[in-house]
Amino acid sequence: MVIDRMYLGSGAETSLLDLIIQTAPDAIITADSNGIILSFSPAAEQMFGYKADEVVGQNLSCLMLEQDRAHHDGYLQHYMRTGEKHVIGIGRQVRARRKSGEAFVAELAVGELRKGDDRIFTGFIRDVTERVDAIRKARRLQRALDQVSRIQMLGEMSTAVAHEINQPLTAISNFARAAGHRLRANPPDVQAAVEHLDELAEQALRAGEIVKRMKRMVDRGQANPGPENINAIVAEAVRIAKTVHSHDNLQVDMKLAADLPPVRADRIQIQQVMVNLLGNAVEAIEGEPPAEISISTRMAGRIGEIEIHAERQNHETIMVTVTDNGPGLPEELLKTAFDPFVSGHMQGVGVGLAVCRSIIQSHGGRIWAENNPGGGASVRFTLPVADS
Repeated sequence: MVIDRMYLGSGAETSLLDLIIQTAPDAIITADSNGIILSFSPAAEQMFGYKADEVVGQNLSCLMLEQDRAHHDGYLQHYMRTGEKHVIGIGRQVRARRKSGEAFVAELAVGELRKGDDRIFTGFIRDVTERVDAIRKARRLQRALDQVSRIQMLGEMSTAVAHEINQPLTAISNFARAAGHRLRANPPDVQAAVEHLDELAEQALRAGEIVKRMKRMVDRGQANPGPENINAIVAEAVRIAKTVHSHDNLQVDMKLAADLPPVRADRIQIQQVMVNLLGNAVEAIEGEPPAEISISTRMAGRIGEIEIHAERQNHETIMVTVTDNGPGLPEELLKTAFDPFVSGHMQGVGVGLAVCRSIIQSHGGRIWAENNPGGGASVRFTLPVADS
């Protein structure tokens, strides 16, 4: 059965239309209002494996999967009765069946031609099996990559947490020993022991806070900043660092710039940055007496001295600098010092600086290291000024 020429024109127009249908790369199938196939293009023959004379006069359901056939006539009758469109003029992805029984995925667009009370539906079908398979493979690959990424993140997170949590744990151990010494003294110094136990409890809470904040940073990829006094953060970090990195000759002199506006920062995370940088500076001057840390707006001038100063860089940024006059960083480490597992110290794995970078970047700042002309190294980081 073929389409009546009165629907399509005559002469040259019909010849051109026939040529288009014969050469179209997509399958073109026409059917009447009962779903009976009227024409089947060469591309349709190639796609479905049927010859035109095998399917012309058959119901369109012969090209569908078994589970979809029962619904097709109902959809068509519903449209004829209500005019409510499911596919016509909309297009969708459908499942189809080749003569061999092989199922494939196709894109179907349907047009409608009306001539009086008669209707002809034209289906334009494109086999998208390869595209769908490629998308599925890409999704499987993405899921595999996501799993690898999660495993890698878990490994890095575990290493980072172990590194960061070691500092308050060390402080807890030191405070516990100090409290024990006070209680074993003759006579026992109960008041001093209680003070050490209070500090121990504070560090235990801080350890838990570090874990929660780092987990939050991984979950959300960002910090939870608020207006903070950078000088107070630095002072608290120095107190923690002195407890963690106990040194008989370690002295700290803080001279921070006055009248600094609040920074937008997560206090615990920026404390961790400071404690890490102080720890690295202490390691850099290990064995270089006197081991003195100066937190000021001036440059350090003595062997074994570390200078930390905070200053307003511009109207929107405050810069904090940690300077030591140890041996400095090897040139090859200056560009990679903040990458995970890169370390200038034999005893470290370099996670601390990578964590510092993640924290500072999540705050909208930047961090970098450089060697000083007169010796030693400086690590600088910036934080945005809190909105007024």
